[in-house]
Amino acid sequence: MVGITLSSEQIRAAPPEVRHWLEQQIAALLSPLPVEAPHPGPLLVACSRQELRAVLEQIQPLLPVVGVFFELGREAASMPVQGMRALRLADILRHTRLQTADQVVECLEMITKALRRVRGDATVLLCAVDRQGNCYVAEKTASNILALWQDIVAERALQPATPSQAAAEPVPEFRVAVAPDIAPPAAEPG
Repeated sequence: MVGITLSSEQIRAAPPEVRHWLEQQIAALLSPLPVEAPHPGPLLVACSRQELRAVLEQIQPLLPVVGVFFELGREAASMPVQGMRALRLADILRHTRLQTADQVVECLEMITKALRRVRGDATVLLCAVDRQGNCYVAEKTASNILALWQDIVAERALQPATPSQAAAEPVPEFRVAVAPDIAPPAAEPG
């Protein structure tokens, strides 16, 4: 048996997936019952890139919903669980800068409704949320969301410039003008 001691600073500085794993390990140690791998219940569907592009077209006017949609494909924030990716609502909330977890859940519901319209099936489920604040999405769907993001970046030619391209392009000059007639504030009598 090997033991490792981590300071609170080290834990706070750890990547989200490591902190999540630590939380699971601590919960398993403190739980009187054996902890099973979570399962959200209904079967989550695997979506193709074409279906996801159609979903994106429907939600595109709603920027917060689009942000949550692309968070479902974030690799670094997810953990594999039985053919699904588990993401924390708190991480999605932080990355999208929404105000509450309820707003994240509302966005997830809008994404699922868009998928139901695309598929013409009112029973499909794109993602599921459990009581512990985890969001589950099928691994195939998550990887296709990431691939869709990469397709969009490539389509829009948002590739980083190579060093030779960067050297060839002129750098614009920026100048700051200072108004000479503005006096600094007078010091308050002390």
